[in-house]
Amino acid sequence: MMKTETQTSDGLVRALGRLDSVAMVVGTLIGTGIFFVAGDMIRAVHSFSLVLLAWVVGGLLSLTGALAYAELGALRPQAGGEYVYLRDGFGRFYGFLYGWGMFWILRPASTATIASGLALACAYLFPVLRHPLLGPVNGIQAVAGLAIVLVTGINYFGVRQGGRVQTIFTGLKLALLVGMTAAAFAFARGDWRHLSQPLAGAATLGGFSAALVSALWAYDGWNNLTMAGSEIRDPQRNIPLALLGGIGLVFVFYVAVNLAYFYVLGPAGVGAHRNVAAAMVAVFSGRHAAGLVAAAILISAFATLNSSILSGARVPFALARDGLFFRGLARVHPRYRTPSVSLWVQCVFTVALALTGTYQRLYTLTIFAEWLFYTMAVLTLFAFRRRGERGAFRGWGYPVLPAIFALVAAALLIETFRHHMGDSALGLGIILLGAPAYLIWRRKAPALPQA
Repeated sequence: MMKTETQTSDGLVRALGRLDSVAMVVGTLIGTGIFFVAGDMIRAVHSFSLVLLAWVVGGLLSLTGALAYAELGALRPQAGGEYVYLRDGFGRFYGFLYGWGMFWILRPASTATIASGLALACAYLFPVLRHPLLGPVNGIQAVAGLAIVLVTGINYFGVRQGGRVQTIFTGLKLALLVGMTAAAFAFARGDWRHLSQPLAGAATLGGFSAALVSALWAYDGWNNLTMAGSEIRDPQRNIPLALLGGIGLVFVFYVAVNLAYFYVLGPAGVGAHRNVAAAMVAVFSGRHAAGLVAAAILISAFATLNSSILSGARVPFALARDGLFFRGLARVHPRYRTPSVSLWVQCVFTVALALTGTYQRLYTLTIFAEWLFYTMAVLTLFAFRRRGERGAFRGWGYPVLPAIFALVAAALLIETFRHHMGDSALGLGIILLGAPAYLIWRRKAPALPQA
């Protein structure tokens, strides 16, 4: 074990440094959405200025939530993230419901979706993957499953390995985005007047809400870092720096890429294409565009997949350590100091979804529950402050900024439930199935140590 790595009370080691932590935030946020959502956004609001405003508002809201998470992460730098905040802020029951949902549906479904995006990018490069392989399983599903197993294996052999992979692939991702954006301005011969050309149609509040939702989904994932809280070195400094610095860096990249899209294609061109990045690259690279963008999506998705698998396994691990879940999930590998059983059980669930294809429906069920738990986690900050608990980092703007985040998130939850009532209700129902399970495990669980 390196001198900079210290073992924590849960048996894990603090091996993730500042660069690894920033890479987890940036690598998770910049997924595949930036290649696609600009078209949806311009069709919703009809002008580049409102698209830009949606990115700004989405970035500020994400930053507001991250400020609360930065304080919570510095106050409780433990494995489990939101599970720990809800457990200590509102009580074991709410923490359990979060961990239950993460184990059975939230993380396996979202991770399988990321792996599917990676596999679809591979299929652009190797079309043979679209053909049936074994029964109902085609090559795309098989590649998704293999990617999940590969990344789980990397993280099984130590969190330092997972952190190193995260840093390398996040660096490659940023380099590709910089290259794509710079090439667009240098070679595409676009027109700055495109930025002031609106599409036909009136801007509405509903349209802006839809564009904002697209932006917020693209910013989604900044909470992943806190799930690995007990494996971050100097967490009181590195968690806040990584969260706030990472979101700021992603905001700069998102604005620059969107400027390039509209400079080259104009609003009509952006709105006419599903894969906006490929359409833009085609202007200056012709027939090679699809392959270049597919390679960029593959690398981007791999970094996001690594972060999702690394962080997700820490939640059931933390739940099991408290005696509130299957005991084996709390096992730490004696050599590699990773939650090995939790990693591989998560792998089995996620591969099953990737191979069956049911992850696409399941992922729509998770959206409402994810934002419900984001809101509740931010609200725990009020509980900690009221009890007089203070961490090494105190988020700016308390209590106004966390209250604004909670109110906007509540409005987003209402809109999501209204437009996706069936899926939202079903997803929430799966979470609430944890209530009777909690009653069973609670009887056997030991008392929690004082924080």
